[in-house]
Amino acid sequence: MIPVLLIMTSNAPDTYYTQLLENYRKTLNLLVGPTEVLVSGDTLQLKDYSKLDWPWTLFDPEAKKVRHETVFPQECKKAFEMGAALLK
Repeated sequence: MIPVLLIMTSNAPDTYYTQLLENYRKTLNLLVGPTEVLVSGDTLQLKDYSKLDWPWTLFDPEAKKVRHETVFPQECKKAFEMGAALLK
C-alpha cells in the first residue's frame, strides 16, 4: 500500500467539496493506500480581480488577498509537513 496525500486548492470555501473529497479519499484508501486530504479553500486565483468584467458579488477580492497573505502560508507549511511525514 502507498500512502496518499490529496491536496486541493479551490476558489470555493474549504467545506464546499467535502463530500466529493470524502468519496475520493475512500476510493484512494481502497485502491492505493491510506489517504489524507488537505484542502486550501477560498484561495486567491488572480492577482487583480478588477481586470475582469465579472460581478464580484460572490466573494470579496480584498478578503481573498488578506487570506492569501495570512492563512495560505500556514496551509502551505502544513502541506509540506504532511508530505514529509509520508516519507518517514
